[in-house]
Amino acid sequence: MKNPYSLMRLLAKRRAAQGVKLLLLAGLGLAGCKNETEAVPDLSQDYYPLEVGSYRIYDVADTTYTDGKPTVSRFQFREQVESDAVTDVTGQPAYQVIRSRRATPASAWKVDSVLLVSATPRRVLVQRNNRQTVDLVFPVKEGRVWSMNAFNTVDSVDAETRRYERVGQSLMVQNGTRQLSFENTVTTTADDINLFYATVRHETFAKGLGLVYRVRRRFTYCDNSPTCVPTPSYVYRGQSRWEVLVESGK
Repeated sequence: MKNPYSLMRLLAKRRAAQGVKLLLLAGLGLAGCKNETEAVPDLSQDYYPLEVGSYRIYDVADTTYTDGKPTVSRFQFREQVESDAVTDVTGQPAYQVIRSRRATPASAWKVDSVLLVSATPRRVLVQRNNRQTVDLVFPVKEGRVWSMNAFNTVDSVDAETRRYERVGQSLMVQNGTRQLSFENTVTTTADDINLFYATVRHETFAKGLGLVYRVRRRFTYCDNSPTCVPTPSYVYRGQSRWEVLVESGK
């Protein structure tokens, strides 16, 4: 007959070995779970793709209001990435984007202005007329706010003047008889509205395309008369610009 103490020691060793095996299996399982939940790369920069030679064409409608009467002019803008061998006002590497204008699709393009665009993993900076604005920040997140004038002297304080809305949603735009659709978009808003005036700026970016839609409005609803009663349906003075992407390529 075997010694009962030897038998007990044998059983204890087996249980210990089984415990080690279970711990090893559990560790492997946790390692597998860790690999499965690793963060995927942030693709927010796809909202503002930049490649030398690429271009975007927009239909544009400008409306000027004088004493409540609107005057509309229509034309096209083209933004073409010309070079990636320039620097912006801060000395950072930038893309040179040529913005051209034509009256109709049959007209010749004429250079309107030059933009310098700096894209980093944290933000997109756009320089217009030697003034730099923060057009996008990364990662893109619903409700996120930031100062569009953080790199210029327009705001005396670091005001949060731009906000993300409608992240990941689609956008439908009616352009004359055409209905344009853009998937996976994000809209930035910068509004200042009260009873007497309105300043509105909305820009929508689509992944893989960049800017697809832009609206800017500066309206004054009253003259200088102390008896004026502002009415949002009546624009005393003001301007609005509407742009929508109609073509892109390289």
